[in-house]
Amino acid sequence: MARTRKNQMKICSVTGLETSTTNFYKNQNHVKAVDNLRRTTGATKDQLARMFNQINQYA
Repeated sequence: MARTRKNQMKICSVTGLETSTTNFYKNQNHVKAVDNLRRTTGATKDQLARMFNQINQYA
């Protein structure tokens, strides 16, 4: 009987969401989507973390 590999999970330092490690760049603690959002908006990682923190407080 072959064993299936368990999907590795990691928590994003910006959003606080737990997601698959495939959604992270190597040696980074935030997901690729956050990095794409940061690049397109010109916001810093700290600004995005504050935004997601405020959203999570009211959700």
